[in-house]
Amino acid sequence: MVQGKDMIRCLVAGLLAAASTAYGLPTADSSDTPKAHVARASFRDDFNQFDKNIWSCEYTCPTIENGRARFHLSSGVEPNHEGSRSKARYKPQRFTSGRFTVRFSLTARPAQKVWWGVALWDDGPAQDGSQFNEINFGYTVDGHLSNSQLLFESTRRGSGQSIAVDTGVDLYDEAYHNATLEYNLWRVAFYFDGRLLREITDMASIPTDPMDLVLGPRLVTGSKPLTNFFLESVDWVEIA
Repeated sequence: MVQGKDMIRCLVAGLLAAASTAYGLPTADSSDTPKAHVARASFRDDFNQFDKNIWSCEYTCPTIENGRARFHLSSGVEPNHEGSRSKARYKPQRFTSGRFTVRFSLTARPAQKVWWGVALWDDGPAQDGSQFNEINFGYTVDGHLSNSQLLFESTRRGSGQSIAVDTGVDLYDEAYHNATLEYNLWRVAFYFDGRLLREITDMASIPTDPMDLVLGPRLVTGSKPLTNFFLESVDWVEIA
């Protein structure tokens, strides 16, 4: 009889423990105070070297100087030639969500049309590229934004939003700043130096197809060659 009671006690204790786990009830080693979620980077590159197992290049690879990736556009070079585009594409995986942070700086604002920034990109299903997917921050330098402004964009299958954002700082003075793109199915957010500046929540503008992470600038097709070199530098990048 005693053995039977002991068996019942064990069964009851097991059921209570399972219920505590399933429904979040306090246990001996738990607290009533919920723990804050801390995002941890699943990947970080401090660019002590340029690892071609991790990054592929478009036209010109960045050079590594003092632990920074230097994406260099040369003067006097026509668009779509070596020296007019320097990009690095993350190879290990494509993304449908995530948090992407880059510490970057820019040299003096170019007079010609250069796109600089960080993007998540996919060509889309159409052969002509009209249904591309993209989330980015950056700017095609054409004169309509001030030195403290950039564009924050999200496009799904060719339809999306482009929002001018004022960062409050001169982006072209070679100072380093942290910028973050964060997205999931319901929200795209842009942070600058730790501050949330803008969000996009219209799901019609948020890509769902897998995209590549791409760093670096390019001279825009149709632009005249640069009269002075342009440099976008990346100190580090984190993916979480």
